[in-house]
Amino acid sequence: MGMIGYLKRIDRQRLAALIEGKEDLYDYIHGEDGAELDLDKAWHGLHYLLCGDPWGGEAPLAEALMGGRPINEEEQEDIIVRYLTPEQVREVSDALEATDPQTLTGNFDPDDMNDAPVYPASDWNDEGELDYLMGYYQPMRDHYRAAAEAGEAMLIYVA
Repeated sequence: MGMIGYLKRIDRQRLAALIEGKEDLYDYIHGEDGAELDLDKAWHGLHYLLCGDPWGGEAPLAEALMGGRPINEEEQEDIIVRYLTPEQVREVSDALEATDPQTLTGNFDPDDMNDAPVYPASDWNDEGELDYLMGYYQPMRDHYRAAAEAGEAMLIYVA
């Protein structure tokens, strides 16, 4: 199994209902509503490629996978769901559009990623690890672009 990253699009009104507790958060994230992107276990490695840092980085790129405000802050929750507003989604989308994939491949530092450690690889020097991460970059970029064009917010969570 493992920790799988998800990005789920949501309209502003539905997001407000989730934040206010008028709708059930878990019904929404496990339901069919809203376009969802499954990033598999690539979410942490992608964050590293975008920011050059396992947990931090500069906004708006750092917001793409590790940003947002939590909807459910209780420590007993199995899944912490964070959100970006439509305005933040636009900023992230613009930053992703301006980021050359070659910049990301240039940020790939397997030794540093092993030392950090960056999830999920046990050894980032193994053949195919960079290709695995880059296979999720364009779908993530497209997902953010579509959400920005639709004026939608984004839910970010790892389950």
